[in-house]
Amino acid sequence: MDAHVLRADLHVHVTMREALGPLFQGEPGDGGLASSHADRLVNQVDAAAFRRAGVRLILATVWPPPATRPGRSALGEALHQLEELEAFTRRSPDFVLARSVEEARRELARGELVLLPAVEGGEGIRRVEDVDRLYAAGARSLTLVHFFDNPLAGAADDQFGAGVGTLTRGRDGGLTPLGVEAVRRMIQLGILIDVAHASDRTIEDVLALTGPAGVPILYSHTGAGWAETRCLSTPLAQRIAADGGLIGIGLFRSPFQEVPAAERWEGFQPGTCDDDVAHWLHYARHVGPEAVMLGSDFSSVILRARPGGACARGMRHAGDLPALFTGLEAHGVPRESLDGSGARLLRVLEAVEARAEPSVQRSARQLALPRDNLFLE
Repeated sequence: MDAHVLRADLHVHVTMREALGPLFQGEPGDGGLASSHADRLVNQVDAAAFRRAGVRLILATVWPPPATRPGRSALGEALHQLEELEAFTRRSPDFVLARSVEEARRELARGELVLLPAVEGGEGIRRVEDVDRLYAAGARSLTLVHFFDNPLAGAADDQFGAGVGTLTRGRDGGLTPLGVEAVRRMIQLGILIDVAHASDRTIEDVLALTGPAGVPILYSHTGAGWAETRCLSTPLAQRIAADGGLIGIGLFRSPFQEVPAAERWEGFQPGTCDDDVAHWLHYARHVGPEAVMLGSDFSSVILRARPGGACARGMRHAGDLPALFTGLEAHGVPRESLDGSGARLLRVLEAVEARAEPSVQRSARQLALPRDNLFLE
């Protein structure tokens, strides 16, 4: 791969073993990789494979599982997972952790594969100061919600399909008053706001705050027809892109997935990574290829593309990315758009950092992070 190529992935669970314990097998560097597209609980992340695909800048997303561990709150779990990510990079020389654009650029210039810490789900945030604590612990991107409504915002409905959705649908709301405060504090701290999994109303509320502030946002992983309310609508995708934000294409397969008919071609094979190519084409056509990039969601507990179509071996792990990128080029996605995705992510992060308030950042860094058994709900 050309040394000038810098591709990004907006959503990778590098340390899922730490989140799911004995249920999840393997971590990057231990020699184990998923052998099938159906391996949901096996590591799918490999540094050498990412390098072969040109991916050297990754939002390393920690998923805090429910606060089920004795003495650890939801916030405590998020902070614990950030600690686990840092510990992983200390024992894994193939990856380097960066907490600013300056650090990322420096490490990239040295040829490193760079991880930027991200948290999926703000369930642990019960007061604005909790955002400060996440920042102090290293989080530089934050997904406001995950599968269910939380104290910050409403989540997208029907994320598990309409049948289950009747049991899990929440308040169909947007940002709560606390959510508004949290978003404003994220802007002050220079945290990249991720609206994946959020309801349309939540996304609209976030854009109403970030747009006037000149702060771009992220929708880190989506598909164009994966359960209608779960996916990013075209109008909202256009608004995110118009504000300079980015949209990541998730490499997942679901019984609720439906690829837009307009993006299919002769010989299209449903259920293969042709679906992923089609989702990418859909957003690129509506918002421009520069706003669209990879958001693989590797090492999450989901099914992926079966063998066939553009990916003869299916989508098992990061080693199958070159086939996906070849398929994208074959269907008209410009090579320069793929190769420059890392540079575009850095520019978005620079724009977010430029709106931060140094005094607020300094105050957050001075916070003493309490230990797990001292958290108060």
